Amino acid sequence: MIAAPSEDVSALLARMAEAVRVLSYEGTVVYLHENRLDALSLVHRVEKGQVQERLISLSGPVQATARQHDRVMCVLPNGHPISVEAENGPGFLDAKGIDPTVLGRYYRIAALGSARVAGRDTDVVGIIPRDNLRYGYQFHIDRKTALPLKSDLIDANREPLEQLMFTAISLQPSDGEPPRDGPPSVRNAPVAGSEGEWRFEDPPAGFDLVMHNGLKQTDDSTVEHYLFTDRLSSYSVYIEAGASDGLEGSANIGAVHAVGRRVDGYQVTVVGEVPLETVQTAIAGVRHVRSAH
Repeated sequence: MIAAPSEDVSALLARMAEAVRVLSYEGTVVYLHENRLDALSLVHRVEKGQVQERLISLSGPVQATARQHDRVMCVLPNGHPISVEAENGPGFLDAKGIDPTVLGRYYRIAALGSARVAGRDTDVVGIIPRDNLRYGYQFHIDRKTALPLKSDLIDANREPLEQLMFTAISLQPSDGEPPRDGPPSVRNAPVAGSEGEWRFEDPPAGFDLVMHNGLKQTDDSTVEHYLFTDRLSSYSVYIEAGASDGLEGSANIGAVHAVGRRVDGYQVTVVGEVPLETVQTAIAGVRHVRSAH
């Protein structure tokens, strides 16, 4: 029998998720990944029920990202701006939909002591994977604000893969109007059935299909998108007809892994912030059911 997380730890994670959602704050963040250290300026404001967020690189080429309402504006190193739909993304700090009560089978939720971050006292909470098919998190949660001042993406041995830490942070005045609720997090989405001409046999343990939609392309073709989650980690399966230049084999950018192969003339690509073994297991079970036509 797997023990449920203590009430104190669950309450602390709930406070963290609410703080990320409703508070306005700004600060300087350092991001360590692939032995590279980036410094970022983050401004996050909630005004009149709308979230506005701006992220600017302080090291290397000038890069910026701003999120307001349902749009994300990116300014690339060459100065070229790109505006895209936000797709209801969680913003820079992703704490939405974490429910310790449903994670116990594949994660161990634990209080890991205390520490100082950005000159502030924090309580440390770990969401630690029980196997090598998923990553977890280690949060340093500010005792006063409940904001995660440090967030580590960790493996089953608690080794950090990526680290995100505030070196300075300050709360900003709020107009008192909380942000409007968006769609529920996919982490809490109900299990979906696999209908149509594609089946996903023997998916990685704990991962359920929770969403399927068609992504319209500029040439009027449609890429089928299937999203799987274990209620914390997730991966996507993309299926495209007739593509001739898709990924064959595996690739990764930091902790994000992708694999691709051809199935009955379709390009199938699986990608997610999960270990390589997970996306390999997922793609091995993709089946095309011709009789569904």
